[in-house]
Amino acid sequence: MITTVTLNAAVDKIYTVAGFGLNAVHRIEGGLTVPGGKGVNAARVIRTLGAPVRATGFIAGHTGRLLTDGLSAEGVSADFIKAAHGETRLAITVLDPSAHTQTELIESGPTIGPLELDALRRKITTLATDSDWVVFSGSLPPGCPPDLYAELCMLAKASGARVALDASGEALRLGLRGKPDLVKPNEVEAASFAGIDATRPDAAEVAAAQLLEAGAQLAVISLGARGALAVTRDARYRVRLPNADIVSALGSGDAMVAGLVTGAAAGLELPALLRQGAACGTAAALHAMAGKIDLQDVKRLEQDITVTLL
Repeated sequence: MITTVTLNAAVDKIYTVAGFGLNAVHRIEGGLTVPGGKGVNAARVIRTLGAPVRATGFIAGHTGRLLTDGLSAEGVSADFIKAAHGETRLAITVLDPSAHTQTELIESGPTIGPLELDALRRKITTLATDSDWVVFSGSLPPGCPPDLYAELCMLAKASGARVALDASGEALRLGLRGKPDLVKPNEVEAASFAGIDATRPDAAEVAAAQLLEAGAQLAVISLGARGALAVTRDARYRVRLPNADIVSALGSGDAMVAGLVTGAAAGLELPALLRQGAACGTAAALHAMAGKIDLQDVKRLEQDITVTLL
């Protein structure tokens, strides 16, 4: 079992609008409305890969019910905590294929109170007991302490699970105190953590070393179309991707995390699970919907992905 935790879940609304512009009226002929948030996206990919998965976190209000109903329709097990006030956020993305732009409008989500936080701690402790991995993803909603991920990582590990953390900013910096088995920031998030310029040629290497020093066991830094860098205390790997016709990068990092933890749960060696993670991330970028992959794309891409020991 893999459990994904999305504390600030969302309902994604994705519109494709050619010629999108400000101060203009755009009539949408079609769009996607799907459950979202980083851990929810990861859960969708894990299910597609054939591994048992459940999604948890916080939901609130009418939008929260839409999210859990949508997950049920997709066959993803959902075990969320209902916040007493507010609404699960909407995350609106406008894709303009003619200009190759991606515009995102994201609400902040409900405010979480002490009782809900206590319920979360109990749920993580319980769910982690039969989970091989617990994946913590995304931003912290209002009301959550900034070091919450560190506490939750320790609770999950104490119950016997391995832990992945996909966060940024203060949530990542403090979350590393929980010594996660895997962290997967992108290159901008990693450079920000390390306090260096992301354009430095050695930015990923420097940031990866600092992530390990801060508590991570494996740091995988995604580099967009340039692939990824993966570092443990014993080895460094460079992942290179084939060319692909990208539709949207939305959720591709979440798909990569899903591929990594699913591979780890299946007992793959590090180069093989890196190849699977990279293939899932790239396969997701072939679709407008976050967390959507085609298994044939994953298998095809894996053949052209190289993982080199540095």
